[in-house]
Amino acid sequence: MRYPPLRLIVAALFVSVLAACEMPAPQQQVPQLTYSHLKPYQLDVGRLEVVTEYRAPLREPNIEHIMPVSPEAAAKRWAQDRLQPMGRSGAARFIIRSAPVVEVPLKVDTGVAGLFKKQQEARYDAALEVVFQILDERQFPQAEIVARGARSRTVPEGTTLNQRDRIWYEMTESLMHDLNGQMEGLIGQYMARWLL
Repeated sequence: MRYPPLRLIVAALFVSVLAACEMPAPQQQVPQLTYSHLKPYQLDVGRLEVVTEYRAPLREPNIEHIMPVSPEAAAKRWAQDRLQPMGRSGAARFIIRSAPVVEVPLKVDTGVAGLFKKQQEARYDAALEVVFQILDERQFPQAEIVARGARSRTVPEGTTLNQRDRIWYEMTESLMHDLNGQMEGLIGQYMARWLL
């Protein structure tokens, strides 16, 4: 009995191993969230401080550290794009006080009836709280406003990683839309004397 050459056996094994490996789907690129298209607030202060008080746990159930754009990152970008110090003294301080996003598993019907319906398997709860202050030369607040937002979204069974990334991106975008609207109203109402 004649055996195939060792080269053919190794090549056949290599091809079968490659076929068994599933190529991961290419990671979806989401657009940057920027606010430079909006008119900036020119502030009569010498500098802007952007401070993050929120510390992400970097573990479940929190997922903001694996999001394509976290609420914290979007809030920082908002402050950098929209708040411009143009004065000679004093400071403005933008504080990100809270920015968690939590995954909540939902109860799924595992019986026969559950096989025939698409069920929601998880909910994502996002929250954001920021504080904006005008400080005097001694670093004491002369004015302060607080803006808050929250969003929730469920995802069905079988959601791909790319679909999940898109959902998380849309949540952050919606949360920032809410925050931007609040900040515009509050800055105009309570900080008009520091606007140039």
